[in-house]
Parts: sequence; structure tokens; C-alpha cells
Amino acid sequence: MGNSTAETEIFLWYFLPTVVTVPPLGLPTNAWVIYLLLGKPGICSTSEIFTLNLAVIDMLFCITVVGEYIDLWFNQSMEATSFLAWGLNQGGGPLFLCLLSLDSYVAVCHPLFFLRLKDPKLRLSLCLVGSAITAACCLLVKVSAGYKWNVILAIISFSTVVVTTCSTLILKSLRQSGPSKKEVHPVKKRAFKIVLSALVIINVHYLPPIGEYLLRQLGPTSFKPYSVVTCVAYWILSMSSFVQPLTYLIRTKQLPKIS
Repeated sequence: MGNSTAETEIFLWYFLPTVVTVPPLGLPTNAWVIYLLLGKPGICSTSEIFTLNLAVIDMLFCITVVGEYIDLWFNQSMEATSFLAWGLNQGGGPLFLCLLSLDSYVAVCHPLFFLRLKDPKLRLSLCLVGSAITAACCLLVKVSAGYKWNVILAIISFSTVVVTTCSTLILKSLRQSGPSKKEVHPVKKRAFKIVLSALVIINVHYLPPIGEYLLRQLGPTSFKPYSVVTCVAYWILSMSSFVQPLTYLIRTKQLPKIS
């Protein structure tokens, strides 16, 4: 019992920087993105429906992680350290970044086929599937932490491969654009920016916690149960909930309107 309490106290201190810094940045940024996207007509027929769902998931993460951290502070037990918020961030984030990249790839490399996919029902169905998988990841957090990591590892690995492939194929298409290879259609430019930002976010934000988990399981005992590496890795992971909407605001030149 005493050992469990000690681990909980370590958990509280190492995850405090995440709870203190990420929600104050992520909540207003995601709220602004949601407000902008809900005001757009016909959003269900564009790739921005995935951006909207991603912003909703990130906003829920910022709210949930604070509530669960406060609950853990007053009821210190290792069972309470299995935050449902991690399922939102680690499951939903990569999935919707993957959907964004696939949508951009089809738009650039298969434009005629893309025109047949304008039906809002298709994108809404994909959002429903992505949300269902995210909810399952949240449930796995409470059921089995070890099994959850196997699923999360598979999701992040699959998303990384898809986003990297889409980025490479879109870049190849951009090099072949225009008679002089200098003229690039604005849609292709926009699609490449979407995929490139998704590639950077997945590699920078989602891979460090996977590496930290493997280090904690297979590395020296000094990394168990948690360490400074854990603090940094999960702070980087959680910052994706702020960086993702921020990249959208910068890409669409909506950032100055916040003032």
C-alpha cells in the first residue's frame, strides 16, 4: 500500500507540468478552431470535418485531463492514474491526422476519384468510425494498461506509415505539376501543408511517449516507475492538443483574428 502511494505521488509531480501548461493553451485554441469551422457552410463535404473532430477530441482531452488529475490528487491510488484522457489523445489524434492525410492524398493524386467522394455521409461515417476507435482506446485504459499500449503502438505506427506515404506521394505529384514544373495548383499546396504538418506532429509528439514506455519496460530500473523522461515525453505528447489547432490557424491565416 505504501509503495502504491509513493508511485502515485511520483505520478502527480511528474505530470503536473502537463496539467498546468497544456489546458490553458489548448482550450482557447481548440475552441477558436471549432468556432471557425462550425461557421463554414458545407464543412461535412471537405477534409475540414476531420479537423473539426480532431479539435473536439483535443478540447475534450484538455478538460478531461484536468478533472482526472484533480480526482487523483484527492483519491491517491494507482487505479486512478489510468486517465481516460490518454485514450483521447493517443488514439484519436493519430487516427484523425491519418484521415486528413488520406483525404489530401486522394484530392491531389486522384482528383477524379476524389470528386466522387464529396458525399458528406462518407466523411461523417469515417468520423464515426474514428470516434468509436477512440472511445475503445479510452475504455482499454481502464481495462488493461498493457493491452492499451499494444493498441496505441499499432495505431501510431499505422498512422505514421500512412502519413509518411501520403506526404511522399504528394511531394512527388507537386514536382510534376505545371508545364515548367514551377506552377503548383493552390489545392495541391494546401494538401501538402496539411500532410506535412500531420507528419511533423506524429513524429514529434506521438513517438516520444512510445520510446519512453519501451525504455521504462526494457531499460534500467532508474526509469521505473516514472522518471524525468516520462515528464518530458508526456508533456510533448500533450502539447499536440495545442500544436494541432495552432497549425490549422497558421495554415489558414486565421491566427491574427484571435486578437
